[in-house]
Amino acid sequence: MATDEPNNKQTQLIKNRIAKIEEKEKQLKARKRAELNRLNQQKRKQRTKRLIEKGAELEKIQGDQAPQITAEETRNWLNHKLAINQHLILEYQRLRNYTAHVTYEDGTSVLDHYHTYQDKKNNRQN
Repeated sequence: MATDEPNNKQTQLIKNRIAKIEEKEKQLKARKRAELNRLNQQKRKQRTKRLIEKGAELEKIQGDQAPQITAEETRNWLNHKLAINQHLILEYQRLRNYTAHVTYEDGTSVLDHYHTYQDKKNNRQN
């Protein structure tokens, strides 16, 4: 039995060290969870602040009627404004392409003359 006793002590020491390591591992996991929670909370607060700021700007644009306008109506209104803007951009591009191809007798385009006019106008203002 004398030979078994040192082995039992060694085994017990190893088991104790493993238990300590497992305890530290639990503590580290708990700290990691706490830090991740803190990070997620910070991200949520930042998002909430951003949403509030954007919503406030949108309400300014909507004016006095903003409290009565629903979220769905706001989305529809924004989509309508975006569609109009996209249509205007396409019309501008078509007009620009057309004026680039309409030329004077000297070979310059209507668009070239427009740019020359704008440059002169800007130089006078400066």
